[in-house]
Amino acid sequence: MANRKCGIPLSTISPKFLHANSTSHTWPFSAIAELIDNAYDPDVRARQIWIDWTRIRGLDCLSFMDNGEGLTRARLHKMLSFGFSEKKAVKFHIPVGVYGNGFKSGSMRLGKDAIVFTKTRDTMSVGLLSQSYLEAIGAQRVLVPMITFRRDGHNYMEDVASLRAILTHSLFSSERELFAELRAISAAGQTGTRIIIWNLRTTTNGDTEFDFDTDKYDILIRATISERSNSGLVMTPESEYSLRAYCSILYLKPSMQIIIRGQRVKSQLISKSLAHIAQDNYRPSFLNKRIRITFGYNTKSKEHYGIMMYHKNRLIKPYVKVSCQCKAERKGVGVIGVIECNFLQPTHNKQDFDDTDKYRKIMHNLSIKLEEYWNEIRYKRKKEDPNCTVAIEDVLKVPDQVWVQCDSCLKWRRLPDGITELPDKWFCSMNYDPQFRNCLVEEELEDEEEDQKSYPKPFKRQRRNTKSEFEENVPGSTQTQDRPGLLSSNQAPRHPPASVLSGLSLAERSPLPLINLTAVASSLRRAKQTFFTIEQQTPSSLVPPLTAPQELSSQTHYWPALNKERKILAQSESDTLVNKAESEMMEGFESHQGPAAAEETCERDASSGTGRGYSPAVEEITELPLKNEKEGEEHHEGHVDDEEEEEEEEWNLIEVQQWQDELMELMHETAEERDLCRQELEVLREHSAALEDERNKLISRLERVEEEKTSLSALCDQLKSQLSELREQSQRGKEEKDDSSKLRTLRLNLSRLLVSFIPSLHLEHVDYNSDIIDTILIQVLEHIT
Repeated sequence: MANRKCGIPLSTISPKFLHANSTSHTWPFSAIAELIDNAYDPDVRARQIWIDWTRIRGLDCLSFMDNGEGLTRARLHKMLSFGFSEKKAVKFHIPVGVYGNGFKSGSMRLGKDAIVFTKTRDTMSVGLLSQSYLEAIGAQRVLVPMITFRRDGHNYMEDVASLRAILTHSLFSSERELFAELRAISAAGQTGTRIIIWNLRTTTNGDTEFDFDTDKYDILIRATISERSNSGLVMTPESEYSLRAYCSILYLKPSMQIIIRGQRVKSQLISKSLAHIAQDNYRPSFLNKRIRITFGYNTKSKEHYGIMMYHKNRLIKPYVKVSCQCKAERKGVGVIGVIECNFLQPTHNKQDFDDTDKYRKIMHNLSIKLEEYWNEIRYKRKKEDPNCTVAIEDVLKVPDQVWVQCDSCLKWRRLPDGITELPDKWFCSMNYDPQFRNCLVEEELEDEEEDQKSYPKPFKRQRRNTKSEFEENVPGSTQTQDRPGLLSSNQAPRHPPASVLSGLSLAERSPLPLINLTAVASSLRRAKQTFFTIEQQTPSSLVPPLTAPQELSSQTHYWPALNKERKILAQSESDTLVNKAESEMMEGFESHQGPAAAEETCERDASSGTGRGYSPAVEEITELPLKNEKEGEEHHEGHVDDEEEEEEEEWNLIEVQQWQDELMELMHETAEERDLCRQELEVLREHSAALEDERNKLISRLERVEEEKTSLSALCDQLKSQLSELREQSQRGKEEKDDSSKLRTLRLNLSRLLVSFIPSLHLEHVDYNSDIIDTILIQVLEHIT
């Protein structure tokens, strides 16, 4: 009967789900990464994790051992269950685990059975997650045998059934063997966790999917090695088939040592191990802050390139080729981009991101940014060495910076440039910089923490200026493309349309005068003047008011729409004048060659498709009277002055466009400065509030000190008066003591005198402090008298 709570059936998990859940990992290294993440996360905080291959009872096994905090019985139970994740960030250490499923999916992807040994400061626990065990007992639900020992060796009485199940269905058949595995954790530290996985997944030929023989210090994927050796490909990144290479880039900034088969992995700061490093910024529309992107060239192989996408310091997608790197032109070859996408949501197996609108926007903009970097580097190289013909990706490169991790404190230190060889073990005491020669010193700031500005982009700026000048010098560029005979006003020498010249022989072209070309220049000038006038006379209601700097960023989107409206208004005005200019040009050509020649030329152009837009003009031109030469001479005299006016107007248009571009850049810069000022203001407000609290505390403390001072002053006066009294008493006592001493001496002398009168007087029994001598003296005096 199903378990019930308050009369409602509880959901159960079938043992088959252990295998089904593990299929989310199509790549075995992603399953191993789940187990590494568990040791890295802040609830465990392991400094080292050991990954090894061993054989127990003739079976290949994978073992994972860390020196973290260990697991209590309750936490071990949650780790062996599904969906329990209580990981929280500690300072700047953000946990990778999210779903509470990593250990189950990862371990069951690597093998059918796993046993967990864990030690805390008070307890030692053992847990079993085994598909073989569940199949052997015919279980209908997932059962997880667990036993817990106190550190004195005694186990809980309710764990008897679990102990029997573990000893029967695991690789260890006695408590002595279990304690031996628990003692192995002590070699790494007082606390920690050890996981052993057996019945590893095998290939079709019966071998395990891992190759443990080719490299005794690495764990390789067997299938990938076979495929590479058969095809001869060298374009597969080493991290796809080598666990050591994959672990070296698993974390953006490694803070835990990974030891594979007894040898430490040389972790690297991927963003610092590149050549020609450049920092760029990208601010998505759905975020309020800029995202840092690092670009650089791979120093090991130009064939391994793309975007390295991290999430909460953990690698999600390596070597992702963006669109510009996938084109036939092979743009961006050798370029690596590094970005931490904490604003995206990783998939269940942490090997990809959810395919959302945010993700697609990020990939599109990463392609643009990467292509910009590639163009800038090529432009810089060409400018430095114009005669260089070797592509930059083919040049041998070394990393721009050298960073090394201390084996003691695990802090990263920057070394001087040019250092290529380092010892197997490096410590802060070996640092060349005396400022960072101690493990207690914090890590130095990285470049992205010191400078948040993007790298300079001279190529982009030059291309933008060139494009702007071209658009200004060729007004109505779309019309120019449709009418190949129409040229910009500053092009010289000026000729009739190409469609007209194509129908003439060389002898017919040479004597063409400039008679009616002046009319064409005048018409073009009027068209440009109309375009410029419409821009100036655009209603002010279309122009966003430029008021306070804080409003600039919200108004930047008006300018493209405004430019578009201006161009549309100017286009309709200039079309009429341009058509008139074409008609006048044909008119001048007819006056020189005659109507028949012009009509024949235009018919030939129309049949060949080269004289687009001129056939209607020819029909009208053949009916016009010929222009006389005198009129042409008059136009020719003013040709030079018109050209100078036209060029001056064009330069005015260029200045307007440049001013508008500068204004747009200024608006964007102002918006960025405004955001930075707001952030600084918030920080200052928080700091001011903290200072105000501290000030109030100090004031109250000062008041208490004043009160204590007053009370202490009163007490001091009281003590002074008491001291004076004591001094007086002491003085009086001293005087009395002196008198008493004199009296005693006098009595002693008198007693000696009285002995001569009273021989029977025994002086040793006389108390000189009393008045007995005085009484005897009085009696003797009376007797004598």
